[in-house]
Amino acid sequence: MPSRYHVGMSKRNTQTRLWKNIASVLDEMDDQSLRGLVHDLFKLSPENRAYLAAWIGDEDATVELLDGYKARITSQFYGRTKPRLGGGCDLALCKRLIKEYRRLTTASEMVGGFDVHGTIDLSLHFIEVGTRYVNDIGWNEAKPYDYLGEVAHDLSDLIESKIGQRYARPFLARVRAVASAAHGIGYGYGDALTDLADSFEESAALFQARRSIK
Repeated sequence: MPSRYHVGMSKRNTQTRLWKNIASVLDEMDDQSLRGLVHDLFKLSPENRAYLAAWIGDEDATVELLDGYKARITSQFYGRTKPRLGGGCDLALCKRLIKEYRRLTTASEMVGGFDVHGTIDLSLHFIEVGTRYVNDIGWNEAKPYDYLGEVAHDLSDLIESKIGQRYARPFLARVRAVASAAHGIGYGYGDALTDLADSFEESAALFQARRSIK
């Protein structure tokens, strides 16, 4: 029976070999052929179009991409409108989706170098949906709260940074609401979201103070 480690290594090796083959073909293509390939990929799916739009720094066009990532996170907790009671909530996947969204929207044309607003929105969406799920069904183990708390911590770091402070006030109402919804939840999660709300409050005040000086 192959171990999970060996299966993972085999998958990565296969992907590496495939990419090398693709890269080799790309090296031989002229500009017109390469443009045609990208156009075919553009037409293939909404995700490809949204990704390419984000890649060139079109902030408005990232909305479609962001909505798709939000839907994928929500589906880990809810099927249509009902909570998933049979387990299968892949919280590690949710964290990876947030990181992936930030990576896909990294472009020099973006203020801050990536879609900061969208990354905050997606991170907060994960926290909101996770908190709603906990309040709907309960969750009597520490691990889920660790994942949610880690994202809350990363979000605090982002909103306290110079590039993040400008977005604190637009999201303040949502952060206050989810912190209130998490009040009383154990495993330190309620406290973590109280700290998150404090970070947004402080960052909003600091940004306003900086603007006043100007």
